[in-house]
Amino acid sequence: MSKKFHFATWAHSVSNFGGNPQEVKQHVERLSGAGFELVIPCVKNPPGYADFKTDVAEVNPAYPGWDPLKVLAEAATEHNMKVHPWFCIFPEGEHSVLLKKSPHLVAVFESNMRWACACRPEVQEYELALYKSVADGYPIHGLHLDYMRTGGLCRCDYCKEQMSARGVDVNQVTSKDPGFAQWVDWRCERITSFVEQMREVTRSKNIELSAAVFADLPSCRNSNGQDWANWAEKGLVDFMFPMNYDNSTRNVKLRTRQHVALIANRCPVWEGLGKASSNSQLTTEVMVAQIRAAKEEGANGVVLFHYPALSDEDLSAIKGLDV
Repeated sequence: MSKKFHFATWAHSVSNFGGNPQEVKQHVERLSGAGFELVIPCVKNPPGYADFKTDVAEVNPAYPGWDPLKVLAEAATEHNMKVHPWFCIFPEGEHSVLLKKSPHLVAVFESNMRWACACRPEVQEYELALYKSVADGYPIHGLHLDYMRTGGLCRCDYCKEQMSARGVDVNQVTSKDPGFAQWVDWRCERITSFVEQMREVTRSKNIELSAAVFADLPSCRNSNGQDWANWAEKGLVDFMFPMNYDNSTRNVKLRTRQHVALIANRCPVWEGLGKASSNSQLTTEVMVAQIRAAKEEGANGVVLFHYPALSDEDLSAIKGLDV
């Protein structure tokens, strides 16, 4: 007997599930009817707002008087589905309570992206407190890590000081220098330390931990301190979702093969497919072909990005799949 193949979807916001409790329940029924088991709604976006009730961050003023996340989690439970709230962790934009109070914690990149420095202990404490507040306040089934990375090569005072103590000048080192490997390893250690803390939170709450990760390892170690193979080796996550967004089914197939080999059955691998992403726009036919390709290469399931893009035709095709 073949193993069950699993389906999940990301959603940019809890607002994607409707403007009132009845609409939320209808969307959950729609997904459940197509065989989906997990919904991953974003509850903290890059601007820094929280789309749930919390005293840690500034709650989005558009968040209604009723509680969409609570309704979503309860409706999912009724339909034997799970909800893992999704955080864009270290991006902290114009509405960030953290950076308003402590602007020196901002990451220093060559780009204009506004992130908090993911390597700083104070930043990790803030983001961990946000996760704890949703875990404490809602009947959720797990938590979801996204943007679980540095965002680039940060050269803030903290990063400079930490690497200077190791004999590396981050303003001078290049990728061809031996010292660059030390910088990579240190950033990976700092990011992994946050995942370890998250694991403690989820274990204490008896809930799951899932992670969206870059499709290309080890290059993401160098660029973003993200060593997700190490997370699997340490048993830190329950599900790994590589973001395998590509219009080419052949590319999806090859990357899935790599992901499955890297994880080596340490945790389930559900391939992230870009139904409507910045890198891919899939027709129903191609989406189905990529689902089949992921299954053939040993993935345990797929996570589709993102929910509003899933048409009735898409869901009907998924429901009819013999996977």
